[in-house]
Amino acid sequence: MRFRLSFLLVVILVSSVVMAQRKRALLIGISHYDTALTGYQWNDINGVEDVNLINPILKKQGFSSIILLDKQATYDNIIRQLTLLTHNTRKGDLVYLHFSTHGQPVEDLNGDEIDGWDEAIVPIDAFKIYRKGSYEGKKHLIDDTLNKYVKKLREKIGKTGFLYVVIDACHAGTASRANDETIRGTHVGFTYNNKVFKPSTNKKSHYRIESSAKMSNVMFIEACRPDQVNTEIKVGSTRYGPLSYNIAKALLSYTITSNADVFLKCVHNVIMTTGCWPNNQNIVVEKSY
Repeated sequence: MRFRLSFLLVVILVSSVVMAQRKRALLIGISHYDTALTGYQWNDINGVEDVNLINPILKKQGFSSIILLDKQATYDNIIRQLTLLTHNTRKGDLVYLHFSTHGQPVEDLNGDEIDGWDEAIVPIDAFKIYRKGSYEGKKHLIDDTLNKYVKKLREKIGKTGFLYVVIDACHAGTASRANDETIRGTHVGFTYNNKVFKPSTNKKSHYRIESSAKMSNVMFIEACRPDQVNTEIKVGSTRYGPLSYNIAKALLSYTITSNADVFLKCVHNVIMTTGCWPNNQNIVVEKSY
């Protein structure tokens, strides 16, 4: 009887370890855009600093992270790591994607955007301006492409896990330093037909996105609305993306779980407490529940 009981306890303990929720992250940060590589000027920002701030905290919380910084953060490498992450993800995993880069509006060619513009993450090898036969946008990570990988990840994770997607970029910025401020993004849309980009006047900050019984829930957290700029903050002598900094502060007192609403509330509380948030800038949240 004692042997059976001991054996049962061992089985339970082993099963608990096997079934424990795995935590996985992909963190992408760019600070120094190589003008020789892209041919067109992107101003330097501080995306690497964001990743260096967040990664040690995630590591303490049990996350296994893949990190792409500066020249590592090419379009091909990002796609490769998204593919690898999806392949290695299991049911019930907690997955965290983080982008601290420039963002840019890209002219929508398939008609799925009401305002006529896709939103894109800007890898280090993406040019700012269309040049027929030279650079035609193949290195921009547009939202349509990113969402395909998000959907695949959600299918692999299943209903018992969760996916976070954090985007500390901007699609309506000035891409310059003004009054000692560093802005992420550009007011210049990437256009194939000389279309002029005008930021959306949509003031919504919360959106509902696709849900399914076969996919995990997901929460996108973005640094600002399409009509706003994402202004970096300065803490001591270091600049950070405001969303990244406040998420890092929140994670010092909150262990990230599948309860995304509690996590988001913690982030908002940190912002209110520290005051480290730019004026006239609103967090945008998109979730599937």
